[in-house]
Amino acid sequence: GLGSSPFLAKFAMGSKGQPLLPKGFENPFQSLARNPKVARYIQSVSDAGDNPKLQETLEALKPYAIGALSILRYIIEVYFRIYSAAYAVVEKLPADELKFLIGFILCFFGGVFVALIAAVEAFRTIGGQSLYDDLAYIKIELDNVVKAHDADEQVDANRDGIRDVEAMGSQELVQHKAMVVMQSINDPKRLQGAVGNLWSAYLAVVATLSLKFAQTTAYALAISEMVKFPVTRVVAPPLAYALGPSLVNWVDVIIDSTLKAFVILLVWFFAKIRAAFYSGLRGGQMLGAATVQIGQKWGLTDSLPFVKKPFDPDESYLDEVIGYPLAILGFYFQMTHYFGVLPFPLDWLLWPLSFVEGLLEIQISW
Repeated sequence: GLGSSPFLAKFAMGSKGQPLLPKGFENPFQSLARNPKVARYIQSVSDAGDNPKLQETLEALKPYAIGALSILRYIIEVYFRIYSAAYAVVEKLPADELKFLIGFILCFFGGVFVALIAAVEAFRTIGGQSLYDDLAYIKIELDNVVKAHDADEQVDANRDGIRDVEAMGSQELVQHKAMVVMQSINDPKRLQGAVGNLWSAYLAVVATLSLKFAQTTAYALAISEMVKFPVTRVVAPPLAYALGPSLVNWVDVIIDSTLKAFVILLVWFFAKIRAAFYSGLRGGQMLGAATVQIGQKWGLTDSLPFVKKPFDPDESYLDEVIGYPLAILGFYFQMTHYFGVLPFPLDWLLWPLSFVEGLLEIQISW
């Protein structure tokens, strides 16, 4: 039957009190709860929570977990401050200096962050300023949560010398912290909207990039199909022997998955070469033109008779003379660092961007 749930009982009756559900209908949730396997699983989870050995293990790991979370929080705050300061500087740059910076990024990092640069352009097209406002609001609410958490960690309501959070059990502590988080958020509905906007924009960007780089993925899958048979002939016998008769049905799956992953990485590498070549030329041209315009603004080109005022890149070869050597230098820099392995300290400074680049490449390809 429908059990004792008033909602289900009301839902099951029509406007004239006639049953909408067939006679003998059984609530699937109650049926699932009476399943002996489910009941045993629920009981085992409940027993595990009361297991003293498990509680001792969790208590022993608690300092390490708190220390790891504190370090992670500190790292996130440092990088967020660095990138926020960089954005504040970029936002105030004049047009020529901004053009110089964009040209430098394209020239020296266009192939390293090919998917990320395309994603930024897609975000800007979708509505960059509104998305940045949503991200800024989420940061404000996160700051409120962190402040409330830090204040809660110091509370000793009964003044017994022991902080309240240290006297709580695991389940009570989780419930208490959830309450602190919920109370510290000023406008949950706006936060929900901001997170929803960012998530929708992210899905739209991934869909856009999937179409943009569909050729790359198609090449990878086609190449993997072409070389699968000869690779299988060579690899399958030793792999089947290593796995044994009981796991021989995994041979084709392992070969197919490994081959596709390898070919996708290889095709992405060649795509980065192409992107680095193009972005090097484009970035070099922007660098050359911006360099002349900045020099003219500062009076550094006044003594050069062949530089007209105002400078027009379409009527001068000076920007090409400056830009093409920079393009070659930028492509050489990317090539010698394998289009992704950045030197110190750039690897430490830009690893969040490298992580996002790798995540986007996986999302696009798979």
